[in-house]
Amino acid sequence: MPDISAISAVLGSLKTATDIAKFIRESDVSIERAELKLKIADLFSALADVKMELVELQDTFAAKEQRIRELEEAFQAKGSFVRRYDAYYRADAEGNPVGVPFCLSCWEKDHRQRQLVTDAGGYRKRICTSCGHRYDGNLAREIPQTKPNEPAGTA
Repeated sequence: MPDISAISAVLGSLKTATDIAKFIRESDVSIERAELKLKIADLFSALADVKMELVELQDTFAAKEQRIRELEEAFQAKGSFVRRYDAYYRADAEGNPVGVPFCLSCWEKDHRQRQLVTDAGGYRKRICTSCGHRYDGNLAREIPQTKPNEPAGTA
């Protein structure tokens, strides 16, 4: 949720703008032209502050909504992920790990599904392109899906 201070700043700027607008509306004809210009400049400044604060709040809300979506997706995927050695995999119908490995670190820390790729520096290593964590290729390798009549572990 956005900071209370950010919301307070927007409300404060709006109050200032409203007060200036009331002053201009209630001033009588004898107000000096220079003073009127000064108050209008203050009004524009206060409105610009409000606009900037609202843009920041909008960005904050968008980031929070994105994070909520990511966490909901992770919650939905939690039951379909299985850990094997140093990686997580999608589970097949029997609950066995299959397919490409996903980063153990990213999943356990942030619940983000990040596929591991073969490290360019060594074909026996896997690396997460998101966090940079390195894995032994034998403990985080791709697991082919077994055929229905084939016992597990022979592929």
